[in-house]
This record gives sequence, structure tokens and C-alpha cells, in this order.
Amino acid sequence: VHGASTLSNIGNVYSDLREYTKALDFYHRCEAIQKTSLGESHPEYAFTLSNIGSVYKNLGEYAKALDYYLRSETIKKTSLGESHPEYTSTLYNIGILYTHRGEYMKALDYCLRCEVITKTSLGESHPMYSA
Repeated sequence: VHGASTLSNIGNVYSDLREYTKALDFYHRCEAIQKTSLGESHPEYAFTLSNIGSVYKNLGEYAKALDYYLRSETIKKTSLGESHPEYTSTLYNIGILYTHRGEYMKALDYCLRCEVITKTSLGESHPMYSA
């Protein structure tokens, strides 16, 4: 599992450098290890799926990005619960992706769900809500 963390961290660096092909290579290697060692219902696996989705979004491959984001959403909802900030982060990412695709009503739905859950679970004075 430490190897997967290292691969993910390297993927993060390449993503920050906008070297998306290299980032995908490391994220996919991380995904394979986590799938075997942690299982497909583990939150860390879901985080990796989100990272892969973000890279595909940055590459303009919106269908692939959506697939990874939706898989991540399902796992996070089950393993972390709907009030967890990581779950709402994924809802937000899906909403933004739908905006890029020109699917504004779907984008609005996801962003509003994110807003309601964040407001309810953290309160209006929390920095994540007011940011």
C-alpha cells in the first residue's frame, strides 16, 4: 500500500506540472495496486479514481472523466457517507465537468447537492462552506 501512495504522489506532481500522460501512468499503476490490496470499496481507491477523473477532465476527455468521477462518487457515498467533505468534493467535480460538457442542468443539480450537504453538515460559518 505504501507503494501505491508513492505512485499517487508522483502522479500528483506530474498532474501539477500538467504532464497528464505521465500522471495517468502513475495513477493507473496506483489504481491497480489499490484494487488488489484494498478492494474496490475502499476510500483510498475512490480518491485515486477521482485523481484519474481530474486528469481526463484536464485532457478534455470528459466521458472518461465522468466515468471515473461517478465510480468514485459511488464508493465515497457508501464508505464515507454523504456528509463527508470528500464526497461533496466529488459532487462538485462532477458538476464542474457537466459545465464543461455544456450540460448545465446536470451541473446545477450536482453543485446544488454539494452546497446543501456542505451547508447542512458543516454549517454556514465553516471555511469550506464560505470559501
